[in-house]
Amino acid sequence: MDWNSLRGDYLTFLTREEMDSIHATSLRVLKEVGLKVTNAQAFDIFADAGAEVDSDTKIVTFSENLIDDALAATPDGFIWQARDPEKNLVMRDTLVHFSPAACPPFVRDLETGEQRPATYQDCCNMVKINDALERIGDCFCPIFPTDVPPGSEHYYMMRAMAENSDKCIRGRVTGRQVALDSIRIANKITAASGIMPEGPNMIALTDTISPLRTDDEIVDGLIEFVKNGFPVILSAEMMAGGTGPASLAGTLALQNAEILSHVVLCQKINPGIPLIYGTTSSIMDMKTSMLRYGAMEMALINATTAQLARYYGMPCRGAAGCADAKELDMQAGYEVALNVLLSALAGVNYMTQSIGGMDMGLSVSYRKIMIDHEMLGSIVRCLQGVTVDEEALAYEVIKNVGPGGTFLTQMHTLQNFRREHFLADLADTTSYPSWDAKGRISLESKAAENVKEILANHEPAPLPESVVTELDAIEKEVLERSSA
Repeated sequence: MDWNSLRGDYLTFLTREEMDSIHATSLRVLKEVGLKVTNAQAFDIFADAGAEVDSDTKIVTFSENLIDDALAATPDGFIWQARDPEKNLVMRDTLVHFSPAACPPFVRDLETGEQRPATYQDCCNMVKINDALERIGDCFCPIFPTDVPPGSEHYYMMRAMAENSDKCIRGRVTGRQVALDSIRIANKITAASGIMPEGPNMIALTDTISPLRTDDEIVDGLIEFVKNGFPVILSAEMMAGGTGPASLAGTLALQNAEILSHVVLCQKINPGIPLIYGTTSSIMDMKTSMLRYGAMEMALINATTAQLARYYGMPCRGAAGCADAKELDMQAGYEVALNVLLSALAGVNYMTQSIGGMDMGLSVSYRKIMIDHEMLGSIVRCLQGVTVDEEALAYEVIKNVGPGGTFLTQMHTLQNFRREHFLADLADTTSYPSWDAKGRISLESKAAENVKEILANHEPAPLPESVVTELDAIEKEVLERSSA
């Protein structure tokens, strides 16, 4: 199917008047409370843009006109270019795309299921798996390698993406040099591809520091990305009740203020740069002080963030699919299914954390990647809805079968069941005696075998030799810097 035709936007929770109220509250926060900007480049950009700045406190305040002008300059979407143009992603309207987990330092071992530190080989393995999975839109490296020299992690994550997939890539912005390394790799891939790109071939995810502060390191990287024409996802990661108000409306208003302030920053650096309006916000577990990835409230924040993104005419990023659960049990199942389904139905354009994540975002499970991917099949089927036309209404077939007949032998059944019915691969849908006779094979065991089959047999599209040479040169430079 055409993954750029998969649409959500069935669920809404906010009325227009309520979105107006959130917007008005955010404007008031930006005008009367302000944003603390300790990054010198950003502070100067805001000052030059006409924001009110205080050199002593580093507080920047914004007028409504400044916000309106920045929003007016922001495109309503863009095409994210893949190395294989057939795998481009359209970030616009209510199109829904799924992305893997996001950078924990641990994995759940494929053989034992136990938690262990993530390695560079895990990075390559998981990108290769994501390259093979049809419902995953990009090839973001879902884990943070712990066996490479400190300061080189970004390079090895980028190399894992470049060498093991021809899907869309995401760069890193944790500092100016990290961003420049990512940009150099992305530009080389574009130059070597021999195609006329339809849009940028890389984006990056940024986070604000809540409440109402900038992250100096991330802003340095963001500035380089935006200067060079690469879109960024502007996200907040608030804990309602901790770094944001306990009320969800208050958290939405505060994260909206932080995002809007960064829209101003980006549009003053490079007017017209595409941006994605995003969130990873959820509630703080008052028993543990941890961010709840599996909470229903996270799904509500995703869904309402999608509404606010459309209110401003911007694509949306949400985060759904990472479980708080420590085992692949019923808790993991219901946390993931509820969050991803609700977020997809609400029209989140780019859904990170869709597969693999668990332990409150601290690890990625090889087995869960496959189980989650099967669950996405059911959600995709839900988004496709019910087709009502002459063929689907099947009057002639009903007439032909008549009272007491069977539809099993009808050509209509053969022609329609595969596109109308989602056929699960891992889930056991046989009888108990049949399941027992086959050795009571578990869902986890089947998932592990699927992973092994992909790693043994899937061959990602190779990189042009000139890109490999450039990657080798960058590796040498990065390792020299990391050892200095």
